[in-house]
Amino acid sequence: MKKTLLSLACVLLGGTMAYAQETAEVGHVYQGVTYNNCSPNGKWLVANQETSVYIYDVATGTNYDFADETYTKVYFAGYGHSVTDNGMVCGMAQESAESNAAYFKDGAWVVLPQLSGKLTGFNSANACTPDGSVICGSLGSDGADMSTSDRLMLYPVVWTLNADRVYVCQELPHPTKDFTGRAPQYVTAMDISADGNTIVGQMVDYSGFYIVPILYTRNAEGAWSYQLLAEDQVYDKEKAANLPEWVEQPVQPKAEDYMSPADVDAYNAAVEKYNEAYQRYLAGDIKAEDLPAYPDKEFYISDEAKAAAYAAAVAKYKEDNAAWYAAFEAFDEALTEVTTGKSFVFNSIHITPNGKYILTDLNEPDPDPDPMAWFPESIYTNCVFDLTKVDTPMLTTSSNMLSTGIVDNGFFVVAAPKSDYARSSYVATPGSNHLTPIIDWCKASGNAAAGDYINSEMRFEAINYVWNEDNQMYDEVTVGDSLITGTGIFSADGKTFVTWLQDPGTNEYVTYTVNLENSVLNGIQSVKHSATEQNVLRREYYNVQGQRIAAPIQGVYFEKIITADGTITKKHLK
Repeated sequence: MKKTLLSLACVLLGGTMAYAQETAEVGHVYQGVTYNNCSPNGKWLVANQETSVYIYDVATGTNYDFADETYTKVYFAGYGHSVTDNGMVCGMAQESAESNAAYFKDGAWVVLPQLSGKLTGFNSANACTPDGSVICGSLGSDGADMSTSDRLMLYPVVWTLNADRVYVCQELPHPTKDFTGRAPQYVTAMDISADGNTIVGQMVDYSGFYIVPILYTRNAEGAWSYQLLAEDQVYDKEKAANLPEWVEQPVQPKAEDYMSPADVDAYNAAVEKYNEAYQRYLAGDIKAEDLPAYPDKEFYISDEAKAAAYAAAVAKYKEDNAAWYAAFEAFDEALTEVTTGKSFVFNSIHITPNGKYILTDLNEPDPDPDPMAWFPESIYTNCVFDLTKVDTPMLTTSSNMLSTGIVDNGFFVVAAPKSDYARSSYVATPGSNHLTPIIDWCKASGNAAAGDYINSEMRFEAINYVWNEDNQMYDEVTVGDSLITGTGIFSADGKTFVTWLQDPGTNEYVTYTVNLENSVLNGIQSVKHSATEQNVLRREYYNVQGQRIAAPIQGVYFEKIITADGTITKKHLK
């Protein structure tokens, strides 16, 4: 099946849900949806799209659409193992002014008990055990918002079914200070093991720039404890202990706190008079120099004592704020000596159902960025923590790809390019830099029919735009068939591969599900492949001035070949 992709510069548009299903021996196609999560047995598919959630029962063909074009209702399915084999989906449902952690079951959302944060918009259940007996998630602190700096905005919780089959909400233990001694922005609970005894999440520091994984474990007595993982990848704890003391920025005094009700009325009347004059100016009835100055609240404080107190408060604020800025610059300079420049990727963390492995991504600036890139480029390292070992070693894979999920034997899936919805998927193993394209993996693990299905169904024609010196315009050039295998995951039982992408030619999403004859849990440990076109992620072309071009040109040009194993640059003469 061939499809046409326009340039990657095509604008991303939200796709309308359209379940045009195409059945084949080993796969299905779902148009208009990005299924990015599934039940352990692959029988339930779930998609988050903007503020909507779509839940599909594969066995009956029933789909549940929770979408509201007015955005007054908001739905979200959890980040981790949030779907059970019987179709329970944990997440968030905002159907009124409140944003509630909730779960979907039998066609409707059920609100979970919550300790706080219903009005913050942060509350969410993120993952659950296969039987639904334990759910993990995060709640907002009451009164917290994005402007809050001196309090934790999000904290981790766990819901447990009691003997009466009622969920009880419990706050998980967590740090109240980050490595700088300030309040973190978030401490989350994102994914959970099948037995409900191990939960993973992230701690986001006060500034929002430095993120580390956090591991919660429950002992035989039912008590929870936590530990931060791989802190040394992000900051030096010993140096952090010597950071200058942090002081919160002083708050600017508000004139309205010194105004009487009559003062407020006088000020509002002056604002109304100004607005009327401004409309006359726009209509051309008066000149710009005839516009009055916009009213200043300070001059409407009628009580002389209060006016003097406000002036003194403003003077004190200016003095304190100048001192604060000097202290802030010293603190920020010291912080650069404490941090490594790396951080774990926000909301990218998974745990295997058996609780043996954690998968996350480490982000750092690209030392050799594309000179024509619009935004600073970064490099991803996939990190797997082995929880079976006493010292919890971190095994790394230098793929520069986004990780999507990990199964019980440690196999995990990565996809690239990171910043493009037309990605392709690869299978990796902890600690190895070798990546296997999903088609090669399917064939080598005894799923040849699945590999053939992907190879035949997921082919596209890419159209690039090449600058034509003769007519000073861009010409459309068809590069040829491109195999795009999407952003994929394995179901927990290894029997289903689910992958989605965006078709820029139609600006529609599409999901493919592929049936695997042999479980991934019994798959091969690695698959060798040669440096063929199958291993090429993309090609980029540059002229001699280092400017990126759409395609090879006459004369000298450079070809940058990005493969699953690294990057090669070649010089050509055409």
